[in-house]
Amino acid sequence: MSVRKLWIGIAVGAVGLGSLLWARSKDTTQSSSANAGNTTQGQGGGSDKTGWARARRLASPLDHPKGVAVEGDYAYVVTGGSAKSDNAVLRIGATSGAVETLVKVPQVLSGELALDDKYVYFSSESGNAVLRVSKIGGPAVVVAEAARPIHLALDDTHVYFSSFLKQSPGGALLRVAKSGGSTEVLTEGQAGVDQVVVDAEAAYFRSNSGIWRVSKAGGKAECLLAASPSNNVDRLTADSSHLYFFQEIGSTGKYAIARLPKRGGTPETVAPQANPTARLALSDSHVYYFRAASLNDDALAKVLKAGGSPELVDGAGYSTGYLTVSGGDVYFTDVNSLFRVPK
Repeated sequence: MSVRKLWIGIAVGAVGLGSLLWARSKDTTQSSSANAGNTTQGQGGGSDKTGWARARRLASPLDHPKGVAVEGDYAYVVTGGSAKSDNAVLRIGATSGAVETLVKVPQVLSGELALDDKYVYFSSESGNAVLRVSKIGGPAVVVAEAARPIHLALDDTHVYFSSFLKQSPGGALLRVAKSGGSTEVLTEGQAGVDQVVVDAEAAYFRSNSGIWRVSKAGGKAECLLAASPSNNVDRLTADSSHLYFFQEIGSTGKYAIARLPKRGGTPETVAPQANPTARLALSDSHVYYFRAASLNDDALAKVLKAGGSPELVDGAGYSTGYLTVSGGDVYFTDVNSLFRVPK
């Protein structure tokens, strides 16, 4: 997707968001007044000066936080992304905002993470490694070595990850047993393999050619939805029955949120306009996402999984585009903070 197409899509999305923002303008103004003078609850403190009206700045300052996942009383956050940054995995109290460093590593981290009952798994694209650290802290352990791994998914026994290569011979979808051993290739030879989700039977992934399904037992990958350079798909996530993703609207550079049954079929439009550089997060009933409010700021919105009128959760302010839903809240990051907002 060209830069020009992306800016056109953002500008049109900002105009389309006007009515959504207007519907909450009164509540936003009142919330902003009520929050004036609030201080941060995590490390660093300081004035809570942000465009977000409802969100609480839970922890700050953090060094370029990216991916966030929440389980129980803690949020886990990956920071860094450059050689001069603190490339680390943090554990942050989900209500207190207290920050603990689980591990710092010399590798530049990709910003993605996944959790199981004992470990936080994360990746280094430049370091060609998938790593893990105990949820209570300790050394980082290399789980697998592969070319440019970024996105991760877990089941009870394995870590699944993509090898992101655009040039020949293309990328691959791989897995490795959590207990260790050789890396298995589930499918290979596709350009731009990145996002991956799994269920009991299959792994689903996105590549430059579309959305695909491959059995965990092996075999030929099945294309569920074809894509092209002018009709792209991105940011794959899933619930028990459907895959959710961004789908380009024709060749306009604008993106809608769509969903597709895991067995395949015709995609349904869930929301008409979204920021495709951000992520998607799911609750039991809604899809949470960012929409462009201006060239610099996003608004956080939600829509029913089956589609409908989008609702404003909070807006507008800067975000990294990473978010997750846990319990009654949405957690997201900006350039130096972790936020929490009621969903």
